[in-house]
Amino acid sequence: MRELPRITVVTPSFNQGEFLEATLRSVLDQNYPNLEYLVLDGGSTDDSPAIIERYAPRLTYSHTRRDNGQADAIATGFEMSTGEILCWLNSDDVLLPGALGKVGEYFRDHPRVDVVYSNRIVVDRDGHEIGRHYWPRVLMRGHWALGQPLAQECTFWRRAIYEKVGGIDRSRFFIMDYDLFFRMWRAGRFRKLNTFLGAIRQHEETKNARHRDVWQRELAEARAKYGLRLPGYFGVRLLNRGDALQRRIEELFFK
Repeated sequence: MRELPRITVVTPSFNQGEFLEATLRSVLDQNYPNLEYLVLDGGSTDDSPAIIERYAPRLTYSHTRRDNGQADAIATGFEMSTGEILCWLNSDDVLLPGALGKVGEYFRDHPRVDVVYSNRIVVDRDGHEIGRHYWPRVLMRGHWALGQPLAQECTFWRRAIYEKVGGIDRSRFFIMDYDLFFRMWRAGRFRKLNTFLGAIRQHEETKNARHRDVWQRELAEARAKYGLRLPGYFGVRLLNRGDALQRRIEELFFK
């Protein structure tokens, strides 16, 4: 069989020491045979640097120093990396067991696919499951107008499509994932895996909890930039019905 592709995982880190070790282990303990793992800490003042130092022998690269924010750290990591397949995992989220193997095999066996994504698990600060998010298999412009229709920690893509669309916009504080994924969606082939690849952690210190106003402003700016119009009441109803039908078809035929 052909060799599994090299997967690069970048973790931007800043003062999430409570969750960081679980994040690192969720990647390293998968024992994916062709992994490149970079952890870029922005100068944390908690125990994050000590945790990173403890795991440094198992990491491809790590540093702790001031940067220009999350988007800057992620973009820097990708610039330093060599993997064919890319993703990033925030320092309070986790990959689920077997995720890298599933992703590597799919990209190996489907050379024309540019981006893969999956449904997500939601966990609390103690790692207990509190919910699940199911994303559309067929993505429409209306989905993007309403917000990000797929999970960042469950999305992987080829370096070629990342470079084709110009990579991450370092100026973004919140929607660097939305902005990147939309540009890749316009330019490449997306496929959904009928599984769960990752889990997002909900707690009081997340950007979602503390900076919702910034998210709304940046999303409005992105809609204007890309000419996305909100679908309106009936448009939303049609999207919701379509999504429900997609999920039913997925349950019946994509087990």
